[in-house]
Amino acid sequence: MSTIKDAISAMKKVLLMVDKVDRAGKVLTEISSELRDHDRRLIRLETMAEIAKNQPRLTAEPK
Repeated sequence: MSTIKDAISAMKKVLLMVDKVDRAGKVLTEISSELRDHDRRLIRLETMAEIAKNQPRLTAEPK
């Protein structure tokens, strides 16, 4: 009888672990998506900074 209880307990633990792994996988997928979005935004900002750096500066004429 004790062996059956141990087996059932082990199966419950395995099912809980599977659930936790599934949830962690979903969270990592969301984080990965956010990271890609941030990467795209950073690239756009870097591009704008490079363009601005190469623009000639406007200087005010002395009065």
